[in-house]
Amino acid sequence: MDNAKSVRSPMSDQISAPVILPNGIVLRHAHGPDELTACFPVISQLRPRLKGVEEWVERASEMATEGYRVLAAWEGDRVLAIAGYRVMENLIHDHFLYVDDLVTAEGDRGKGLGSALLTELSAIGVDEYCGRLVLDTAATNENARRFYKREGLIDAAIGFVKPLGKAA
Repeated sequence: MDNAKSVRSPMSDQISAPVILPNGIVLRHAHGPDELTACFPVISQLRPRLKGVEEWVERASEMATEGYRVLAAWEGDRVLAIAGYRVMENLIHDHFLYVDDLVTAEGDRGKGLGSALLTELSAIGVDEYCGRLVLDTAATNENARRFYKREGLIDAAIGFVKPLGKAA
């Protein structure tokens, strides 16, 4: 991603007030192995290449040292949707909030959780003095593209990928 670098500290340092939605669902960051474990059933729907909960917790924790944070929609101790993101800076976007992952559990789609997460991510971006929110999705993912456009995101970039070496 054009030599983008993270400019935030690890997610364990990020304590912010939870947001309570009208339906009682709470948006708050996941901290530590237990809360990341609770996120695994949802993230694995978006990232099926994850080999298991241990790999997810390890990778999310490692990425946290580079600013990766997980904002989740919680109903009690059950995670319904998550957004993995980081605040970054590069020469294309300047200072921006990048959304690595955004997914709602299959049985909980259509409840406005993705929209609520994007709204909260936008507020976080404003608080972090970001000039924009950026995310990528597959060109073939028509449902996601329609959703993002409906949420006010602009289809403004074309990305290219070149596989290198053996597929992971």
